[in-house]
Amino acid sequence: MRHRLLLLVFCLPLMLSAQKKDSLKLVCPLNDAVEPPAEKQPYSLGVTEVKIVLTSATDTSVKACTAGTVTNVMKDDDGTWMLMLNSKDYYFLYSGITRTSARRGMRVQAGDAIGYLKPGGKIEFQLYDFETPLDPKKYVKCLKQ
Repeated sequence: MRHRLLLLVFCLPLMLSAQKKDSLKLVCPLNDAVEPPAEKQPYSLGVTEVKIVLTSATDTSVKACTAGTVTNVMKDDDGTWMLMLNSKDYYFLYSGITRTSARRGMRVQAGDAIGYLKPGGKIEFQLYDFETPLDPKKYVKCLKQ
């Protein structure tokens, strides 16, 4: 009995953590999204970012992937916008937004417009469970084949 109790105490948090990740379902940030071919990098630091790059030939509206709070909006060096969205323990980072319609502290629902993308533009989408990067391709099922 004692062994079962110890097993339950140590394994239950891991099982709940896995269950939490399995239940994460996200709205696609772009309608008719495609993942363009990866650009060749001139050099590598040996660390690859876990992200997905999306573009859409028909859609210019960038949407919130889930309900949450916009925690940061800032202009990037290239003139585009970077936006961070928080939902429970998850953080979602969008970069490459041409024009933002969201403000810091704003509450959004899944599918709400948070920004705009110039036609042919690309956004980078990253997902974090607190500080741990997760592969967004496992949770966003919207890519056209």
